[in-house]
Amino acid sequence: MQTITRTLSIVRAAAGPGLIAALLLVGGCASPPPTPPDDALVAARTAIANAERADATRHAGRELGSARELLTRADRAVTDVDMPTARRFAELSRADAELALARTEAAKAAVINREMQLGVDALSDELHRKETPQ
Repeated sequence: MQTITRTLSIVRAAAGPGLIAALLLVGGCASPPPTPPDDALVAARTAIANAERADATRHAGRELGSARELLTRADRAVTDVDMPTARRFAELSRADAELALARTEAAKAAVINREMQLGVDALSDELHRKETPQ
């Protein structure tokens, strides 16, 4: 009887580490799939939409095109279950879209500035004409 008990103890001791390793391996395979970087993807899509509404296609087409391409790459990385790459591309897309928006706003401001300067120049000319005796 003592021999059987000793044999069972040896079998349990030998199976313990192997069983634990097998359980860890199975547990690692059963882990849930990585989640997509939804926050970064939404931020990129929102930034692109904001740039499009501001007419960035006209004023900063290169940057807006780059933002769209990077978002496509981010979506492809999500499909390939490469979430770190998806996040990186989504963040780069957002940055390019925000740059497109900033360049668009700067171009529009420059146009307004030129128009205002023309108005100031016209008023100044009119003022000088009235001051000059005829």
